[in-house]
Amino acid sequence: MDNVCHTLVGVAAARAGLNTKTRLATVTLAVAANLPDIDVLVFATDIPSVAFRRGWTHGPVAHVLLPIALAGVMWVVAGRIRPASPHRSFRWLLALSFIGVGTHIFLDYLNNYGVRLLMPFSERWFYGDAVFIVDVWLWGMLGIGALLARGGRTRLRGSAWWPLRCTSS
Repeated sequence: MDNVCHTLVGVAAARAGLNTKTRLATVTLAVAANLPDIDVLVFATDIPSVAFRRGWTHGPVAHVLLPIALAGVMWVVAGRIRPASPHRSFRWLLALSFIGVGTHIFLDYLNNYGVRLLMPFSERWFYGDAVFIVDVWLWGMLGIGALLARGGRTRLRGSAWWPLRCTSS
């Protein structure tokens, strides 16, 4: 899937109630939902992109390490924003990071390009062939869902509407 869709899935998960669990929950879910695509950095090298894309960063090793790294970063960031905040939980940041990364890998599996789920142990591609890589119908459904999940407070002007704003902190 494309990164707009991944981000909208993270925001929709936050708006489903996960944004009340800890500080920076919405941002953590949105970033985690995009994190496995860090492999796009291969385009800045001489390595053929197909040799690396949707491989190591989408496999089981990364599925464990990426959420732990993100939770650690978000824990530090949340502590620097409000050091004495009681609404900061590493366990929730870790759980949200795992959820976000998991949604990313699942959505990439669903499309016609697929993902190498077992990399580095196997280079076999898995694909669900259910949706195209860019799916505007998913954008619409997830975007409308994120807007409606804000309750009666949705205003479409300025930063009051911005979906990545953490309203629970």
